[in-house]
Amino acid sequence: MERWVAISGIVLTLAIGWVMRDALRQEWTAYQATYYRAALLRAANEPQREWAESQRREVKQIIASEFDTVERCVTCHTAIDNPAFRKGTEPLREHSDLIQSHPPQRFGCIVCHGGDGRAVTTVEAHGESGVRPEPLLRGAYLQAPCYDCHGAEALAPQVIASVLHGKQLVNRYMCNGCHQIEGTGGEEGPDLSTVGTQRSWLWLYAHLARPQAVTVGSTMPVFAMSRDQIRDIAIYLMTLGKTSPSPVAISARARSAEDAQTTEGPGAESLDGGEAAGPAEVTYDGGALFYGAGCAVCHSVGRRGGQVGPALTHIGRKRSARDLKRLLGDPGKDTPDGKMPQLSLSKRQIEALTAYLTTLQ
Repeated sequence: MERWVAISGIVLTLAIGWVMRDALRQEWTAYQATYYRAALLRAANEPQREWAESQRREVKQIIASEFDTVERCVTCHTAIDNPAFRKGTEPLREHSDLIQSHPPQRFGCIVCHGGDGRAVTTVEAHGESGVRPEPLLRGAYLQAPCYDCHGAEALAPQVIASVLHGKQLVNRYMCNGCHQIEGTGGEEGPDLSTVGTQRSWLWLYAHLARPQAVTVGSTMPVFAMSRDQIRDIAIYLMTLGKTSPSPVAISARARSAEDAQTTEGPGAESLDGGEAAGPAEVTYDGGALFYGAGCAVCHSVGRRGGQVGPALTHIGRKRSARDLKRLLGDPGKDTPDGKMPQLSLSKRQIEALTAYLTTLQ
């Protein structure tokens, strides 16, 4: 019995010693030691040398006054405000000139870069661990927090080019046909109004690239998009739920203007009996609109198109023009148990699509 107690004591002592050794040899201690040695070698005068020699290796933190958050990024990134490390390597490198207008003492780090500001290990601080990782924002993804804080009006278009392009792509692929954004859109898919506060850029990118691989049973089709297009949509979605405007409002204004042309365009009677002046008439090619509006994502014609909805190869034999107009205008009313989303088509778009579909015999 005494033998087992002795063995247990030795094992416990070794375990405690290993834990203490690991605690004393964390990576940030090596970074700080390297930084202070390099700062001592680069010191240009006596005060700089005294400063480098007097520094202690310890966990450092800042309290961002703007958000009242405690962040410890500077424990590793100790050189962010040292011009002597302008050409250093991470984490021992001076921050870009943006630090002048965005001082960490006021804004912190994670508001722009993401990650976990309280952590003191690289894996945790960079958001690369846990059940829901929040990886750091890099490259073009940094445009999302810029847009969140400053909006489109305060920034040059090239600074938020990916955000603006992502917004255009969301409208082009008619994502609001299935998803709601700020109260407008379909109900087939999840509401995206606050998705930017719920998902990381990595999750958004992966889901856009292969929906079924991320969400089992998802009915979202795989769109034929390039990596850059997927990235830009993900960047735009990251802004939703924060301060970004909704693309739905833009498309709604465009549809309203277009519908106004239907009743007030050239040839329409004005209140004084003459002809009301208006913009040039908008016309659509039904076949081009079918593929451009995303109908082919769910429906096939011949061997071309998706398999989510029924094939439309011979739809002209099965549905009258009147039925097709009603279906395109309000799918939920015509087929309440179906999955066709509300595409919010204008009158002229419905007419053009109807004309095309009736030719499919």
